[in-house]
Amino acid sequence: VCVGLVNAGQKCTGSPRRYNGKPCASTTRYADYHKGACGCGPDNNDNQRPWNHNGFVVAANQLTFDAGNKGWCGQSCGKCIKLTTTGGYIDGQGGSTPASQSKVFMITNLCPNEWPNLSWCSQTSSNGRKNQYGYEYHFDLENGANQISGMGWNNPEVTWEWANCDSGHSQDSRTPSNGMYHSECFCGHNGKK
Repeated sequence: VCVGLVNAGQKCTGSPRRYNGKPCASTTRYADYHKGACGCGPDNNDNQRPWNHNGFVVAANQLTFDAGNKGWCGQSCGKCIKLTTTGGYIDGQGGSTPASQSKVFMITNLCPNEWPNLSWCSQTSSNGRKNQYGYEYHFDLENGANQISGMGWNNPEVTWEWANCDSGHSQDSRTPSNGMYHSECFCGHNGKK
């Protein structure tokens, strides 16, 4: 695969990939029934908090989750990102999603650089910090209650930027608030963020 080329469905171009001056990311969907790498569940078991299953939360690729390669309580735990669809997608991996749809998501998990995530979450310094599809960033969107597929998002290409969690929560209650993270996630109530 030549990562310098843009597939017909992709809107982001360049190296690193950008769209309207903003950094781009690839996305996928997953359904996880565990509290994730930020510990968003009860301290005495591995269950998720309901909002960590049916809310707007993501697993970020390793370099975004924690540049120091932590697998637990990474530097981005509890931080929020605004994802905006470009109207693009990776041919054979997603489908057309209308452009300019924005949602705010909280990072509560890690998309590790290991099988079955190697084509998406394998950004390392040895491969130019890009995944197989040429993106520096990847976000795996929790879809436990069909909250992502229900919006018609089929692994869309997105732009991303850091966002305020509480502002995102006030716009859509499916975005977790800072208070939820700090009171209900191990990494939040143990001084992380």
